[in-house]
Amino acid sequence: MKLVKALFVALFLLSAEMQGTPLIVRTGNVNKPFQVLGWVTATYYEHNQLYDWNQDRFDRVSTPLKVFNADLMAGLGLPGNIDLNLVLPVTSKTSGNLKSSGIGDMMVMARYGLFQGSVLPLRAALGMGLYLPTGKKDATPALGDGSTDLGFGVSLITANIPFITGHLRAAYWLNGRSEDVKYGNLFEYVAVLDLGVLPGLTPELALSGYRQDRQEVSGVEVPNSELNRTFLHALLIWKPLPMLTIRPKLGLPLKSLCQGGGLADLYPGLDVWVTVP
Repeated sequence: MKLVKALFVALFLLSAEMQGTPLIVRTGNVNKPFQVLGWVTATYYEHNQLYDWNQDRFDRVSTPLKVFNADLMAGLGLPGNIDLNLVLPVTSKTSGNLKSSGIGDMMVMARYGLFQGSVLPLRAALGMGLYLPTGKKDATPALGDGSTDLGFGVSLITANIPFITGHLRAAYWLNGRSEDVKYGNLFEYVAVLDLGVLPGLTPELALSGYRQDRQEVSGVEVPNSELNRTFLHALLIWKPLPMLTIRPKLGLPLKSLCQGGGLADLYPGLDVWVTVP
């Protein structure tokens, strides 16, 4: 029973990091050969609610979990419509008197582009990602979960359509094990609509979410350890230079479609990326 209680505490602390992995951040366009991408996505939020399965609702907690996370991504395009990416998360967490900061679980990712440069109204990319347990699991709050996870994803983007661009991205993660805990597999998705109505400014609306299966402890499935999330996002793309893109964003959880773990009221963030050449 103590182990199960500890697992629910861990779920509250770890679920703070998850709104969407880098596997569904990139669009259906892959980098051109030898094109370099540098990307920073930063978020800050306070998980001040914890799900009560008996009451089927989120209740306020007296000690919120405050999280700042910045994913640092570097990508390189290769011949053959391939790009390789490395993602290094830098995280700071505070909960009451507990505080931790440092490197989270690193991710390596490869993508293969389909229909790149085609006259078809669609671009696509197939992706494969691998999370490595580089974050300190014994930090309090934890910076990583100690498991190695393998994910497969697909990204679609419309092309050659004036003023409106649609995105649909999804991934499935085969999550690994850390000591006696087997983390549930995870499905994630995002649908985005770009409205290119202003020169240099592109408003975006997005719907994203994920579902994570139940955890197992010593081979026994833990009831009510699954997670469900759905978010509505408002974003604004600003391109002050052809090589530079800045995108402030705000995520709103749709609480009626969320279950399990911890939750914040809002998820503000900022993306900045540069492509050379």
